[in-house]
Amino acid sequence: MPAPKISRAEFEFLARRAGLTLTAAQKEELYGAYAHLEALVAALDTPLDPATEPATIFATDRST
Repeated sequence: MPAPKISRAEFEFLARRAGLTLTAAQKEELYGAYAHLEALVAALDTPLDPATEPATIFATDRST
């Protein structure tokens, strides 16, 4: 599993700011999963050409 790009202190700050009360075991597990979240955010933040996924393009027939 890849390591998160943020430090444990930064992660704990974000968890506290979100109002989460976590046990040490929960912090450890969520910190490990944070790297996957970072990867998902990076993938969602990448601009895509509309031709990448034509099934998501909405088109109407304007001839009627």
